[in-house]
Amino acid sequence: MSTHQRIGEFLLRRLREIGTSHVFGVPGDYNMAFLEQIEADPDLTWVGTCNELNAAYAADGHARGGRPGVLLTTYGVGCLSALNGVAGAYCEHIPLIHLSGSPPLHATRDGLRLHHSLLDGGYRNVHRAFAEFTAYSETITPQTAVEVIDHALLTAHRTRRPVRLELPSDLSHVEITVPTTILDVATTSGVASASREAAAVLSGALAEARRPLLVVDLPAIRRGLMPAIEAFCAAHGVPYTCTVPAAHTADPDAPLYLGLLPGSGRAQQAFAAADLLISCELTETDVTTAGFTLDYADRPHVRLSADAVQSGTEVYYGTDTADVLAATPTATATAPEPPPAPEPPEVPEPDAPLTQRAVFDALAGFLGPDDVLVAETGTAGQNTSGLQLPHGLRYVNQTSWGSIGFALPALLGAALAEPQRRHVLCVGDGSFQVTAQELSTILRLGLTPVIVLLDNRGYTIERAIMGAKSPYNDVAAWRYTDLPRAFGADEHSLLLRSCRTGAELAAAFDAASHQASDGSRRFTLIRVHLDPLDMTPATEGVGEMTRVFDYGVKAPANPLG
Repeated sequence: MSTHQRIGEFLLRRLREIGTSHVFGVPGDYNMAFLEQIEADPDLTWVGTCNELNAAYAADGHARGGRPGVLLTTYGVGCLSALNGVAGAYCEHIPLIHLSGSPPLHATRDGLRLHHSLLDGGYRNVHRAFAEFTAYSETITPQTAVEVIDHALLTAHRTRRPVRLELPSDLSHVEITVPTTILDVATTSGVASASREAAAVLSGALAEARRPLLVVDLPAIRRGLMPAIEAFCAAHGVPYTCTVPAAHTADPDAPLYLGLLPGSGRAQQAFAAADLLISCELTETDVTTAGFTLDYADRPHVRLSADAVQSGTEVYYGTDTADVLAATPTATATAPEPPPAPEPPEVPEPDAPLTQRAVFDALAGFLGPDDVLVAETGTAGQNTSGLQLPHGLRYVNQTSWGSIGFALPALLGAALAEPQRRHVLCVGDGSFQVTAQELSTILRLGLTPVIVLLDNRGYTIERAIMGAKSPYNDVAAWRYTDLPRAFGADEHSLLLRSCRTGAELAAAFDAASHQASDGSRRFTLIRVHLDPLDMTPATEGVGEMTRVFDYGVKAPANPLG
């Protein structure tokens, strides 16, 4: 069955069908006719951001909350402003959908030299720029609109990568013939024969192993495989660990879960002793291998990826990881040793200056199982990834791409995706200054996150690598608690604290915890003053490893004392 619909309205219909609720972006003179259609749609909300890069970060954060992340820019300048955010979504396996208004179709076909272009008559250059950072990038035309739109949305869902569509400015209101059927992005059911064959191989490898270990990486989490992994490990008695990018996705109280690899002593001991490694969607990077010190090639290894299973030189294509795990015959299970008691949190003296260790321990005690914790790259991400946090908490961190400034706009998108949850942002002052203007959007929309801002007057993670006392790692000393007022917030809607001691931080978290949950919660900003050279051992260790790896054994010394 088919009907007639305008191209822009059909695109919005498809976005609604896959679960879109918000579109993030900046208006421009090639996307405004389509924006009129968004404004007329009662089921979609337009969220205008301060710039396109922040819009991309917000769409990324929205997608991590389970809803498709949709970004809208204008052509050329808008697209390229968002490119870093789209690239980060590609690296982090986020199905971001980038829509770009583009010049009229007749103008691009005639090669007219228009503003926002390179004035050379060519209009494929932006597609080429995005080719390395998207799974699909194409221009919508009246003849191909249905196929191009459907293919893009299916590709984003199934690859967990960004896609990009250009909608020429003169086409959004053109009527075309479209199907009446709903776009179904669900994968087909049923276990393929390749999955059964791979399950038999995995079963044979398990039968020969005495000390197997399963390693879970981020792509497996993005595809929702953790329940299947946990069921498999429980059935077979296989201990498992998560890489740092997959932090806070496993049940920390599960008896077979060993913690992060690298990071957890139990996980690292199990890795060293394992006579069979089973990896789920593993990408061996400097982050997942502790600077390439974890060797996956020196023992039997069964690799489960999105569409294949490899054991030695044998590769089984067309598999589904959940099916392979479920079809593997059950073996006798042997539980690992119970975990050691966690190190007790540091309790600062009430009047003593705060340390990073004390702040992160206090943050762990503040967080609850229904919270969403957004942690910026650098010291915030490094030190929150290894905390003992409640199961059920959702953790957002751009671990591998690591673009500073990501977290604040991502907080905006995450909060709109799951408004029923409390959102907490942990961010350093250097990263905050990159995208601080998006605080105005958060306040304009009446969102009420808790922001814990680490004010140590610069880039502490960079100080750990090099230039511990160098001015290039300094940032301007802002009056951070004045910013919400400068962005137009009413005083009664704010909870602002500036903390230098343990007593002040405890009082701030106590005030934030006791806010009512009936809609009267206030926007909260807790500024934490820290010494620029105060670091946890984790930060110091990562800094030294990075210094040697990046700059060589003859690199300048970096005395932190």
